Amino acid sequence: MAIVFEHSIDVPQSPNQVFSLIDDYKKVPLWAIRCEGVAKQGTGPNKVGDKLRYAYCESGKHGLMDGVIVTQDQDSRLSYKYYDKMMQVFVDFRLEPDGAGTRLTHRIEITPHSFMAKLMSPMYRMKLPKQTVAAMEALRGLLAKEYAPA
Repeated sequence: MAIVFEHSIDVPQSPNQVFSLIDDYKKVPLWAIRCEGVAKQGTGPNKVGDKLRYAYCESGKHGLMDGVIVTQDQDSRLSYKYYDKMMQVFVDFRLEPDGAGTRLTHRIEITPHSFMAKLMSPMYRMKLPKQTVAAMEALRGLLAKEYAPA
């Protein structure tokens, strides 16, 4: 059974500005607290099917997950899937114009696969909302910094 959490924020930046920031994998560690880095295999613009490698640190333990870009609709939706032997994590961003700004919705679905991950599900369920909200607030701050009026 998947563990799901969704959170939305309204930001004054345009969907294009928001999309450009979340589509830049080099900047993910600046707003995703657990993330140590995301690398894309290959070159060129990001596109559906591109392979990703996600490095993270959770409670002092470092890990890697393989991933793939699942959806990339310029300025409206970006999603990807990460997986390892313990679980699969589906990450989805939806962007909707909201006046001069953007309503950004971030949805995470964690599907435990291993026995250990299933045992840890209550902990994941408890931590996910706080981590997601913190990431979105960090993203809001980064957007304000990146697109501050001159």
